[in-house]
Amino acid sequence: MAMVLPDNIAKRILDFIAGRRAFPFVARDELVCLMYLYGKNGAVKNQSDVAEAGGLAQRTAAQLGQEIDIYMNSSAGKLDSEYVRSKYLNRQLQLAVEKKNADGRISGDPAVIADCFAQHAAYHRQEYFFELYGPLKESELTADIRGSLTDRMVLVCYNRKSARETGLSHPLTPVYVWFRDQTGAKP
Repeated sequence: MAMVLPDNIAKRILDFIAGRRAFPFVARDELVCLMYLYGKNGAVKNQSDVAEAGGLAQRTAAQLGQEIDIYMNSSAGKLDSEYVRSKYLNRQLQLAVEKKNADGRISGDPAVIADCFAQHAAYHRQEYFFELYGPLKESELTADIRGSLTDRMVLVCYNRKSARETGLSHPLTPVYVWFRDQTGAKP
């Protein structure tokens, strides 16, 4: 799982935790994209795997939707800078105690990223949509990302009402760019 848009979200989260930014640190007009990757041992090969990934994607979407609703319907204090910062700091402490995420990359923690999306969608009262793709075929991918995405399923979530409102040629475009950047490939 990752937040692939906006590009500098990890730095924003770290700056926010350090007190160098206030909430909200994502503007209303900015496009936000969450990406969830599915596939046992790197692949979704048969109908059973597809059904399992689809079910997990549905539960993921439902859970995130519930979180957004909770933030939208709660007191304004739950979207206050200090409250949000304390949630992130508590998660950082939890990870340190569990000895996970040892490099201090709280900005990449799935719980923080999902909460970040939910908080901003609720704060800005934005609509959102989910779309599940795959299993992706080699022919749908450029050579530099085939190893990462072939036979995988990808769930994307955007802070827009529909794919048309993203302004993208395809909802997977930021995911492909993100994976290309992760592999260090040149465009």
